[in-house]
Amino acid sequence: MSAQTLRLTARVHLALLVGTVLVALFSFVYARLVCVFICSLSTDTLGRNIAVVSLGHFALRYYLLSLPFDGSANRSAARTAHLRSVWSWFAAGCLAIGLHFLLYRTFPMGSHFKFAIGYWVLGGGIVGQLEYLLFEQTLPNPSPDAAAPLRERMGRRLIEGYVVFTTAPALVLLLTLLRVVHELGGVTRHVVESALLAVVFTGAALTAALLFGRSLRRDSERLLVAVRQVGNGNFLPAAMTSRADELALVATGINEMASGLLLRERIREAFGRFVSPQVASDFIEKYAKAGRTAELGGQRREAVILFSDLRDFTPLSESLPPERLIEVLNGYFAEMVAAILEQHGVVDKFIGDAVLAVFGLLGTQGPQDPAVAAVRAAQQMQERLQRYNQRLLTQGITLRAGIGIHVGEVVAGYLGTVDRLEFTVIGHNVNVAARLEGKAREPLPSLLFSKEVAVRVAKVLPVQEAGEVYLKGVASALTVFTLGAERRNEDG
Repeated sequence: MSAQTLRLTARVHLALLVGTVLVALFSFVYARLVCVFICSLSTDTLGRNIAVVSLGHFALRYYLLSLPFDGSANRSAARTAHLRSVWSWFAAGCLAIGLHFLLYRTFPMGSHFKFAIGYWVLGGGIVGQLEYLLFEQTLPNPSPDAAAPLRERMGRRLIEGYVVFTTAPALVLLLTLLRVVHELGGVTRHVVESALLAVVFTGAALTAALLFGRSLRRDSERLLVAVRQVGNGNFLPAAMTSRADELALVATGINEMASGLLLRERIREAFGRFVSPQVASDFIEKYAKAGRTAELGGQRREAVILFSDLRDFTPLSESLPPERLIEVLNGYFAEMVAAILEQHGVVDKFIGDAVLAVFGLLGTQGPQDPAVAAVRAAQQMQERLQRYNQRLLTQGITLRAGIGIHVGEVVAGYLGTVDRLEFTVIGHNVNVAARLEGKAREPLPSLLFSKEVAVRVAKVLPVQEAGEVYLKGVASALTVFTLGAERRNEDG
């Protein structure tokens, strides 16, 4: 068990003192209106008696609220403080009865109980409910464990409030009517006094009910704001309520849901650093979000394949320290990947110093033809490589790359085992793109693409024939194409 203390500020204790004073003032007026015997006491005497009871009540409540309580128990801090305060009001009423009985033994027992009604009904009932709201607003309310029993129930709280707000005015009205009928003979003036008492109690009950309703509305609005924040992409809404009931459980559910969404986004972001972000999103939507097990195998899809590789990289790797080599390669890949992503391509993988990219595979291409997007990405890759080489000139490094592009049917899917998967594209057309890249060297241009690509690109970009090549695995010679001279941008 974890012992805790009720950390109440001086401001809260001052508010509690004000409540005690108000009940004392009301008790002074109330006692004179409902009891003939109390009316015989002088103002000073009655005031002194009520002051003694009120001071005793405030001291007892301060002591009770300072006692530690079991923080792990099935009761919230606010509920604990409320119950202790109610017990202090009950004790104040008992103190009033005892004091009155010792001082005025000739008074009937009913007179002694009437003296305590103000502390029991108004103090422990209506004012106690107002204090409950104060405790809920000022004492911490940690989020409950979804698996643990609720510390409070909203239904019980509503019933308690309903009973207090209806019973207290009715009880006071009944007592005053009894006095009017049996003690005062139903004189009009006394009927008016009784009606005023009923109005005071009813007004106090309505005020407490109104404040309780506002507290419920405020908690509900906090939950709605938290839900909207999650909907807008803020996965740290910190939903909370002022009470440990069903609304607090809803707040916990919102926070846990947001944490799950945040974790999924972080997984997506981290996953997207190892595979293409589009592939990561597709995998999460298809398998992780749906709760399905990833399936091996693939589907036949038409796609545009772009293969790029650095020329004469082996001698360069032998002349550079490993750390510097990695730095140069990362800078190169950063430029190439930026060009591919700008045209909505998917980076399939890095193979040493080579890049395999796919266009038109995951439905992220947009309105332009995937073949046009691939050729434009190749243009940007060459331009970015030229600018990158300018930055490397001071180190005596010059990179050259070849690019091959082909379009056709591929098998796209998850390759490997259920424990280690890799999304990739395989098939004859992938090999054709790789072998076109191998031919993209002098005397041919550094950018080559097949006739199938040229037919689709010629509608938008100038295309020219670059000659015929023989590729491994292809029986006949292939006519290859590159961009027109005015648009061509080779790396040397």
